Amino acid sequence: MNTARFTVDVQPDKGLFESAVIGFWTLSDVAAFAAAIAAAAKRIQDETGRAPVSVCDYTRAGTQSQEVADAMEAMMRSPVVRSRRIGIFTGSALARMQARRLLAVREEVRFFDTRAEALAWVMADDEGAAER
Repeated sequence: MNTARFTVDVQPDKGLFESAVIGFWTLSDVAAFAAAIAAAAKRIQDETGRAPVSVCDYTRAGTQSQEVADAMEAMMRSPVVRSRRIGIFTGSALARMQARRLLAVREEVRFFDTRAEALAWVMADDEGAAER
């Protein structure tokens, strides 16, 4: 039984979409997630004229297989619409290490312990936000 899943919640009035990565994924999960976040980002860009900001809940993500990790890394290297800021929160040190590796060094990505911290950072002015 495949229990891997994700959620994507689009809030165009805020220029924001929130996603959650849940469980262990297959390559088809990566493809479905990529399509869902591309659609969310495009909707925000079309409605606001700006690239979106996003928050990702990685607290319930499993440690992914190398094949899935490679596919996720490729997806993040070539996003259809790049977010201005991505705040990722996770409670697991192992999940955080894997997510950091997948994203390599990207200045628009920061890691946080809580959703509130991630949301505050992505919604802050580009000029005034403190780096973490």
